[in-house]
Amino acid sequence: MDDIGTEKVTMARSAEAVLRQEERAGRRQAQIIDAARACVRVEGIHATSMSRVAAEAGMSVGHIYQYFENKEAIMLALCERDFDDFMLHIMKISDSAGRDVDAIVHTFSNEIIWLLESDRAALTLEVMAEASRNPKFSDLVVRVDHRLRSALRAIIEPVLEGLSQREIDMRIETLLVMTRCLTVHAGTRPIGDRGMLAAGFELAFRGVISPS
Repeated sequence: MDDIGTEKVTMARSAEAVLRQEERAGRRQAQIIDAARACVRVEGIHATSMSRVAAEAGMSVGHIYQYFENKEAIMLALCERDFDDFMLHIMKISDSAGRDVDAIVHTFSNEIIWLLESDRAALTLEVMAEASRNPKFSDLVVRVDHRLRSALRAIIEPVLEGLSQREIDMRIETLLVMTRCLTVHAGTRPIGDRGMLAAGFELAFRGVISPS
C-alpha cells in the first residue's frame, strides 16, 4: 500500500474512533439525564444534588463532570430533551394539518395524552419554578414559548383564513393557556379518567380553531 493509501486508511480509522467515542459519550449523557429525571421526580430540581444524580446513574461525581459542567447543565439538558420530545408530538399534529379541522383535532386529542403523564407535568412545573430564580432557565422558557407559538401558528393559520392577525394571535394565546393549565392540572392532582379529560380538551380545542 502506498503512502496515500495508508494515510486514507489511518484517517478512516481515526474517524471511526471519533464516532465510537461520540456514541459512548452520547450514551453516558443519556444515562446521566435519565438519572437526573428520576431524582427530580422525587426531590425536585433545586434539591437534587450531583451526588444524588451520580448514585442514581451508578457513576462517580468526577465521572459525571467529564460530560456535564455542573448540575445546572444536567438539568438544562434534561429540560431541553423533554421539550424536544414534546415538540415531536406537536409536529405530529402539524403533519395532519392543512384545512381539515377534524384531522387536527383528532390528532391533537391523541397526542395531548402525553402531557398527562404526571412525571412530565411535574418536570414542567419544576422548570417554571426554577425559571423564577435562574436566568438560564428563564431563557429556556422564553425559547420554548417562541418555538411553541410558531408551531401552533403553522398548524392553525391554514384553517383560520380570513381572520385578522389579532384574532389568530388571540387563539394561539388561548391554546397556550389551555396547554399550560392542563400541565398544572396533571402535575398537581391524580388523573382519574384520562379519556374524559382528553375529550373535554378536544371539545375546547375545536372551539378555538373553528373559524366561526
